[in-house]
Amino acid sequence: MIYWVSYYIIKTIGQIFSPRTILGKEHIPKQGGFILASNHKSNLDPFLIGLSFNRRISYMAKDSLFRNPITRFFLDHVEAFPVRRGASDVRALRETLRRLKRGLPVVVFPQGTRQGSGRSSKTRPGIGFLAVKGGVPVVPVHIDGSDKILPPKSRFPKRGRITISFGRPLSFSEGQPYQEIVTSIMKEIEALS
Repeated sequence: MIYWVSYYIIKTIGQIFSPRTILGKEHIPKQGGFILASNHKSNLDPFLIGLSFNRRISYMAKDSLFRNPITRFFLDHVEAFPVRRGASDVRALRETLRRLKRGLPVVVFPQGTRQGSGRSSKTRPGIGFLAVKGGVPVVPVHIDGSDKILPPKSRFPKRGRITISFGRPLSFSEGQPYQEIVTSIMKEIEALS
């Protein structure tokens, strides 16, 4: 209930303040679990992906957001779960696999954190592990303009346009090195820009 109420409220506000163009929506699987692998430039990104289609999705959120009981209550009800940044979080990986098995799409940011201009784009092999062990397709996503709407350290969003592009689902097999998988996914994300 809270998930869908939030969905429609945020979608309505978003259409007024930041009109979105969505490309490649036909590439999104209609059912079953899959990974949405996206670039990450703004705290708006998880919401923008979730508002792009009418399926309940799940996503990782930095564990510090769960320390506030009010925020935690909201995040728990919109299918978010905590992940420790800067470390290999086995618990978060297991939770991701559980959600994929339940048939939920899960948003993953291969770069781990927001990447502004001038910041390195170091990727982590976790998404490679999830793609193989979960046995699910990976849909590359590129978001353009979210960093202009809500730049890092900004408290209030600005008006502007956003483009969200979805690529064709990618499949990976057991035995492929995880870092090689991540590199391949990142190339597809960048190709959508």
